[in-house]
Amino acid sequence: MIIWLWDASGPRDYCGVTDAEAGALGVAEELIADGRASTARVEQAYAHMGGLWIKSGYQRTGAGWSAVRTDDGAVSWVPLFPLALAAS
Repeated sequence: MIIWLWDASGPRDYCGVTDAEAGALGVAEELIADGRASTARVEQAYAHMGGLWIKSGYQRTGAGWSAVRTDDGAVSWVPLFPLALAAS
């Protein structure tokens, strides 16, 4: 199952999990726009929920978005790239 992990930091730290990229982007952007965070990251991941897996957890894909608040107060998003692509 594909999920989206998000985190935002500075001056406080926030994090969460959602099943929709748009939802994760929205929450992270709101935290930055409100000044509750200065940076954010939203990353696609695979959820492993027990079953045949040794343990439940998330496997990050490296694909997603990183955001910062610009000097004029806007939120600027740049894409993250999976490590396999970044190395080529």
